[in-house]
Amino acid sequence: MKLKLLFILLSLFVFGQSFAKEVNGDFKPNGTLGFSQTVYGNAGGYQTEISHPSLWLNYNFSPTWNLDLQWDRTWGLFDYTGAPNQQYGYYSQPTGTITYDYGNLGDSKINWSSSLMFENQDNMLGLSTNYIYAQTAFDFSQYLPKTDMIKASQFAVSPQYVYSWNSTGPGGQANTAGLALLTEWELPANFSLVVNAYTFKEWYTGAFQISGADQIYSNAQYFVALAWLKYNKTLLKFDENTSLGFNFIGGLDPYMSSNRNASWEPFIASNAQYEWLGPTVQSSYYKNTYILFALPQLKLSYKIDEKVTVDLFLQVKYSNQVWGASEGGFSFMPQGGVSVTYNF
Repeated sequence: MKLKLLFILLSLFVFGQSFAKEVNGDFKPNGTLGFSQTVYGNAGGYQTEISHPSLWLNYNFSPTWNLDLQWDRTWGLFDYTGAPNQQYGYYSQPTGTITYDYGNLGDSKINWSSSLMFENQDNMLGLSTNYIYAQTAFDFSQYLPKTDMIKASQFAVSPQYVYSWNSTGPGGQANTAGLALLTEWELPANFSLVVNAYTFKEWYTGAFQISGADQIYSNAQYFVALAWLKYNKTLLKFDENTSLGFNFIGGLDPYMSSNRNASWEPFIASNAQYEWLGPTVQSSYYKNTYILFALPQLKLSYKIDEKVTVDLFLQVKYSNQVWGASEGGFSFMPQGGVSVTYNF
């Protein structure tokens, strides 16, 4: 069954290659290898101190194929006691994504691409969950009018499918089928806007069933929306290799609603969020909830040579907290870290 499913998912990349436009001329494989270390502080009165190392490789091995590998890890800066309003600190998340760009569909301006992701989430307590996430996207942005005030860099319709199962821990599985609208807009003065919306349905067996106040559900429908305003600007350029930049992102991350009053955080929603780690935990019963956030950042960049760059960053997240059945309680969470990238 699983081999058949994998074959179907992999066929996303094979089917329709006759539509792809071949790129002639020389191509040199290229990519980026990077490492970052982020430290998160407490958010208000909540125990959220944590250390987050991340290692990634992004590799373009042909004009149309891209491979992205990433491993995120957390190390607790506190001992988990099971008390309310406290995050668990030990967690591992390796992810691999392969993407194929078919080019334009026939003589149209619609760009077609597909991606296939495998992700493992291990909470280091005996529960290890696997996800296969397939999506294909049709980008219509070239058909939208462009002005000096706004320009669409993405306007894509994306059918999506996720298959989930536990490799350790209680047995069960989940199947997710949905449709997304993915948009990104270039605005004046170094601003840009991302607005994405997802609608999908999940079917559960075993441990993947979600718990309501008085019922266990074997399926659920969801709507998820995200909207981020982004800004970046170089504040100071000390020399040709050293600069100080200001970056900002903020907005809705995300709004989630469901036809079930239950405790849930569907994979598509958590995968789409901008913030990889936040102080919010949905641990009660919801039909809808939201996260609003603002994340300003100061970043000092030093270019060692043409290939290696070192960044030091300080930032603070301001967001509402969602603990148990309560929403609200906006708090600051200080964050900071270092990253090293190698371009080849």
